[in-house]
Amino acid sequence: MLPPMPGIDGAVDRRRFLRTAAMLPVCLMTGGAWSAERGTAGGVCALDWTSAQALLSLGIAPRGLPELDRYRRSVIEPAVPDGVLDIGARAEPNLELLDRLAPARFVTDGMLSAVRGRLERIAPVTLYQSFDTRSDEDGRPGGQLAFAVASLRELAAGLGVPEAADRAVARLDRAMEEARARLSIREPRPLYVLSVLDGRRVLVHGRNSLYQDVLDRLGIENAWTGPSGPYGHATATMDRLAGRPDAGLVHIGSEGRRALESLAVLPLFAGLPFLREGRVTILPPILFYGGVPTAERFVRLLGEGLAPHHG
Repeated sequence: MLPPMPGIDGAVDRRRFLRTAAMLPVCLMTGGAWSAERGTAGGVCALDWTSAQALLSLGIAPRGLPELDRYRRSVIEPAVPDGVLDIGARAEPNLELLDRLAPARFVTDGMLSAVRGRLERIAPVTLYQSFDTRSDEDGRPGGQLAFAVASLRELAAGLGVPEAADRAVARLDRAMEEARARLSIREPRPLYVLSVLDGRRVLVHGRNSLYQDVLDRLGIENAWTGPSGPYGHATATMDRLAGRPDAGLVHIGSEGRRALESLAVLPLFAGLPFLREGRVTILPPILFYGGVPTAERFVRLLGEGLAPHHG
């Protein structure tokens, strides 16, 4: 039986492959700088959750974003203020509503390429990518975190608020410093960072993930050394985590306690040391490809969850 761990509601969306990314020379393409200062007519609409996170981290409340209730349950941070409109599904926004809103600009991750022409008849479209899917499983020069910081700075510059990116990066740096201080007396131990998918499979994060860069900056070894895909994760059965008996486990997402307790009673997995000895930390949902806001949320929650006074 696992020790007491908090159950968290929410879900982690994980299927966000930017099929247009390989064709684009840069992570941000705009039709010229646009001022996002308060009072700009029309405002800006985010067409996906990563774009919404980025805008909110820059202090820009989007006029609208998709699946607003799910964002508040599954992404959580940065928080969405009252008055932001739900513009429909991420895969199929309400174009009639967007036409009536007449925003000054759209920000998108590129997944809506099929309707880009229709969107551009309403307002200019800015492409924002927070995650480098071209990275291989060995990581990329500078890492995903460096890519995310550069992308956020470019977005802020294109929207006419470059100093907002400086503030967002400074918040991340402070969160890193605070987490390092919390964990300075923690026993060094590698970590598996994962989410349970079903009765025996997990989604585990590898060397080209955003989490890897955060772990590196905290001086924590990633226990998973197997292959990983374009978004830095792999699907594996729990028995493949037996190679590091000294490791701890960090579970991200909803129903973490219940899912791990179900696995812990199965003979195949009951002997895994991190389950048997309760070396498990449960974190609430985090949108793992969300760039700077994701890194800030992850490092803060990880620092709090692993701090020695948490057991």
